[in-house]
Amino acid sequence: MKDVIIVGGGPAGLHAAYQLASAGLDVSLLDAQKQIGERAVCSGVIGMEAFSRFGLPVASVINTIKRVQAFSPAGRKIEHFGEEPLARVVNKAEFNRDLADRAVAAGTELRLGKFVESIEQKKQNVVVRYRSKDGPQQESVKARAAIIASGVNRSLTERLGLVRPRDYLRGIQADIPLGKDGMARPTEIYVGQSVAPGAFGWKIPLGHGRVRVGLMSSEEPRPYFKKLLQAVAPHLQPDQYTVCQKVITQWPHGKCATDRILVIGEAAGHVKTTTGGGIYYGLLSAEMAAEVLARGFERNDLSEQALSAFEPYCRSAFSRELETGYFFRKLMAKLPDSLLDKTFEKARAIDLFGRVNGNLIFDWHYKAILIAIQHLFTA
Repeated sequence: MKDVIIVGGGPAGLHAAYQLASAGLDVSLLDAQKQIGERAVCSGVIGMEAFSRFGLPVASVINTIKRVQAFSPAGRKIEHFGEEPLARVVNKAEFNRDLADRAVAAGTELRLGKFVESIEQKKQNVVVRYRSKDGPQQESVKARAAIIASGVNRSLTERLGLVRPRDYLRGIQADIPLGKDGMARPTEIYVGQSVAPGAFGWKIPLGHGRVRVGLMSSEEPRPYFKKLLQAVAPHLQPDQYTVCQKVITQWPHGKCATDRILVIGEAAGHVKTTTGGGIYYGLLSAEMAAEVLARGFERNDLSEQALSAFEPYCRSAFSRELETGYFFRKLMAKLPDSLLDKTFEKARAIDLFGRVNGNLIFDWHYKAILIAIQHLFTA
């Protein structure tokens, strides 16, 4: 019997595995991918704070972001430029593999190509049932506890009566050749009902003549993505890029803890509701979950009552950010393009970025949002 089974080989699951294995627990991680990073769909932008806070590996870093420009539907521009880097851009597949190497070095066992179908709670353990991609028969493994870090996959959490998202966004992106955009070029953000309803689009320089272009939308994203690609790279040919899509959870509802089981990362809705970024909050929730589980093992108490200490951790860390970010994004999404253009004009006229600068933190948006609302939408 294992101490902990972790379901999901993304950043949250891998970081939880590393933390728990480092604490001396016997940890196995199961993932449907045959290779870690196989389905890594992400903008790859990670704030500088995350690297120092979690001791993240840097070998996968391909660029650094110091300048961000945001464009209204009519092309009005506001810009933020930091003397220090704001974030790094990583090759997400390589980043995940580096996290996996770290977890394995700490003692984690990886079981790849294993699709988990169910988790059953017993009095003394949990039974994780899975199916190998190369075999038709269902297999199982027992553990004293389990962590669900399987991303946007409600099949496991729903059966256990656990957390679910209140809303979704749909993301789409591709890495394309665009030689004029070198590494020093700013990251660009595009907003508007005609651009990306409900969210925004982006263009991120990757170096070596390539950029990452994508958007999130509350509607079917493909028509808007096609339009964005045409605007960014009008001569781009379909055989020059591969499109990736994913669903992005927004604002969780329900509990993340039950007897012997915790839910973390995207599976728990620990995703920034402003930008859709899940890496930082996923890593943070992984650390909190590992701390709560390790304490439960020390006390030989893995009951829901003991593990529910994870819930106030999450509330104190994210709840204000997730709720405020969600309603701010919804507010901005309701603005017609004409009013959004005027909002950009006002933001530029009052130097909005200058006003929020001390409170503009890459992974923490609450204070900056309140200041922006005060200056943009009040007399």
